[in-house]
Amino acid sequence: MSTSSVASWVTAEVDSNENIECCGYKKNPLKTAVCYVVAVLSLGFLFLVFYWKEDWRLKCMCAPCHLKEADFVLIKDIYRRYHVCDIRRNLVKDNDGCSREMLRTILKKDVVDADGNLRFFKFQKIFFILDLALHEIFRLRGLESNTPCNAFLKQYAGGLSESQSEQRQVIYGKNDIYVRVRSIPVLLVQEVLNPFYIFQIFSIAVWLADEYIYYSACILIMSAISIAISLYTTRKQNLTLRSMVQSDTVVKVLRPNNKAVEVSEKVLVPGDVIIIPHHGCMMTCDAVLISGNCIVNESSLTGESVPVTKTPLPHQGDCMTEYCPIEHKRHSLFCGTKVIQTRQGDTDEVRAVVVQTGFSTAKGSLVQAIMYPKPMEFRLYRDALRFVGLLAVIAFVGLVYAIIMMTLKGATVSRIIIRALDIVTIAVPPALPAALTIGMVYAQIRLKAQQIFCISPQRINLSGTIDIFCFDKTGTLTEEGLDLLGVQMAENGRFLPMTTSVSSLPIGPFTSTMATCHSLAVVNDELSGDPIDLKMFQATDWTFKEPDRTSGEKFIKVEPPKDVIQMGDSYKEKGDYGISVLHLFPFSSALQRMSVIAQTEGDDRVVAYVKGSPEIISSLSKPETVPDNFQQVLSNYTQDGLRVLALAWKPIQYEGTLDNLKNMQRKNVEEELEFLGLMILENKLKPETRPVIEELNRANIRTIMITGDNLLTAMNVACKSGMCGPDDTVIHIQAETPECCDDSTPILTYKAVDKDHTPTGDQIETKNYFKNNEKEALEMKTIKDEVSPMLVNKPLAACRTHYAIDGATYDAIQQHHQDQLQNVIVKGTIFARFSPNQKMSLVEELQHLDYFVGMCGDGANDCGALKTAHAGISLSEAEASVASPFTSKIPNISCVPILIREGRAALVTSFEMFKFLAMYGLIQFMSVMILYSLAGGPSHCMGGFKWLINHRLVRPPLHQ
Repeated sequence: MSTSSVASWVTAEVDSNENIECCGYKKNPLKTAVCYVVAVLSLGFLFLVFYWKEDWRLKCMCAPCHLKEADFVLIKDIYRRYHVCDIRRNLVKDNDGCSREMLRTILKKDVVDADGNLRFFKFQKIFFILDLALHEIFRLRGLESNTPCNAFLKQYAGGLSESQSEQRQVIYGKNDIYVRVRSIPVLLVQEVLNPFYIFQIFSIAVWLADEYIYYSACILIMSAISIAISLYTTRKQNLTLRSMVQSDTVVKVLRPNNKAVEVSEKVLVPGDVIIIPHHGCMMTCDAVLISGNCIVNESSLTGESVPVTKTPLPHQGDCMTEYCPIEHKRHSLFCGTKVIQTRQGDTDEVRAVVVQTGFSTAKGSLVQAIMYPKPMEFRLYRDALRFVGLLAVIAFVGLVYAIIMMTLKGATVSRIIIRALDIVTIAVPPALPAALTIGMVYAQIRLKAQQIFCISPQRINLSGTIDIFCFDKTGTLTEEGLDLLGVQMAENGRFLPMTTSVSSLPIGPFTSTMATCHSLAVVNDELSGDPIDLKMFQATDWTFKEPDRTSGEKFIKVEPPKDVIQMGDSYKEKGDYGISVLHLFPFSSALQRMSVIAQTEGDDRVVAYVKGSPEIISSLSKPETVPDNFQQVLSNYTQDGLRVLALAWKPIQYEGTLDNLKNMQRKNVEEELEFLGLMILENKLKPETRPVIEELNRANIRTIMITGDNLLTAMNVACKSGMCGPDDTVIHIQAETPECCDDSTPILTYKAVDKDHTPTGDQIETKNYFKNNEKEALEMKTIKDEVSPMLVNKPLAACRTHYAIDGATYDAIQQHHQDQLQNVIVKGTIFARFSPNQKMSLVEELQHLDYFVGMCGDGANDCGALKTAHAGISLSEAEASVASPFTSKIPNISCVPILIREGRAALVTSFEMFKFLAMYGLIQFMSVMILYSLAGGPSHCMGGFKWLINHRLVRPPLHQ
């Protein structure tokens, strides 16, 4: 048999962080017939097992095969769980449905098989295509990958024809995030078929046959109540989720020849051009702006209620530059976000190209994460199952013993069967699973009373095992808002004294930068936007004016507060002077800056105003304009926990009309700047932060800060909050690229940090030297064994050495110094300049070291980490918090000790109930064995009503 015809596992990419493995299976009539015979002989029990383990059904009834012959596919996800999906076949016809040419255009390859069929399957709401020629499986994607940026501005700008849209819909399906809400009878059947309830039904049947009427009725009523509560909770959650995502609106779509038509949102496909109305709308797909600006509220995804300005995708000098939703998020509109208002561009319409639809969108991915959550393995449950297995072995021994004893005593066959089966229900307590959930139920009620809401009760017990808790900084440990402490201008290469009154400064490049370099917008007659931008603009006392659509204005205008403005030797009255913002380059976390191109009325010059992190702005500025003591002044501010931004500007030389400015390359605008000075903002620690951190330290729970802010600022907050004690050592780890060799692999340097939170420059325990032109990696003793909670009982919070690293160094360690990763993570306390993906990665790395990790964030950029952690607490009530196990209406971290206490209480209750029921079952088992040997069974000595009293009134108090 050739290799191509042999069954093998094929890896398919779900996203950049997740792959699945697939293996084909085909129907086998002989194996299927044998399974049906066994199922009949077992009275349907085999089919019940197949219902619980669908991969067993596939392996027993089908045969592994090549993908070409497969009818089903067995999927193994990253959590080592197995799933079964049917392989569907869609006949491709050029005159009906999607043509082969359109299919090749969408998928960028020919995947139609020899019979003219497109083969695919659907796994967790995602479509996967089979490429039989290459023996590959790949995910169906929209335009979010492998699409050049310029294609949106040229190829797709004119819109799709109705025929093209219909053909694409055959492939992509409806633009619908559909959450199925099963009927009550279906939910009831699914609940009853749970192994726990199946065993209870078996136990009740045995007891009724043995005339334990009262006891059986009691258990039956308790089970019915439990099932009813479970059905109500499940259906309510499904209805809530469906109402959250349900939508049915009409959108305006651009067709060729500049024709606009109204269609249902459900027929949108990647490549369609939608027209955003002036009054705004709720986005029902992911799209990229190609014309006009939008003011968008993204709180439903990020938890950040501050409106964000979206600008059109710029023309790329490199025609091969591909669109990326993350890199180009300032030009992207995401499903589930609300466009508050628009600003017209070259045309009277704001246009965007649809990139993704349905469950492939940002909102669809969120809903998918809620519907298919990450499994959490809890050792108590795992050990409980193992112990139940041991009890089952004991029950089997008792069953054999009962059969022998009853046979020797001359009992009838029916009596022997009933007594033998009864011993199984005694040795394995049917109430054990329910008893393990009692603590969680009461803990959830107590948490709700304290304004902490839970959508995953199983995480409550996990909260009681937390030994590391991670915190976001801004809005979590510190106050959400920022106060402008002052500004410090720079002239002639030196700093002037700091001033706290910006409005008193003369009008010039510095005040003009503060007045224009922002993304503010007037929403509902109120100026809104980023808190930093808002504080900065309000400090100038300037006036903000939106463009007047009726008069054909296109640009935002700002005006100073003074009645008379001096411009050189001339003077202008208020109203005759203003600055128009011609173009905006939005803030980029990767670039750590934003800029605007502006023009003053009555002045032909066009200038660029830039704002960003001091390190970046100083590196982009002319060296002679940056003060010599720049680094010292910056350190003085950041070590006090202050937020510092730098301002710069430069005149721009351009040719052509003002509209051509938007085609300028950003890098050309933001270079050779003239440094203007610093803007200093204060972010205060919340009053509840330090007491909570100290309480966690006393409980030997290690605390970690993961923030996107400056490293020195993070160090200051860590010390003020109590994460780092006054006598503790803080070591700054930095990845540096050597200049004395060709090898570009970064070297890790370990530098002690002074009490003022600045690196001393002295390296610690390093062996960074070169030998034979090769670098030797820094070797330090891995200390996982010293502090791992799985190995010793050493207090975790008593660590006297803390590592502080930034996101760039973390990436360098992951890529080039894997041997140091454990060392850094175990001793790391301050992680600054971390992206959302890095936050999630750090939580996962801690979990790989057998830590139980908690995470608390305000919902902005923390969603991934909140979902990944064992216990994630969102301080935001946005839709993104639905993916977090816990949501607190308490806007500070005082909810963390409450959750941990309730988790420990629930965990202790579950553990004690488990021990009690296990011992209770064993004692009862031995008692019954003695009764069998003496009198033939417990019913000879105790009636059904007495048995109920013994079970429910006498023995439970023994647990106390």
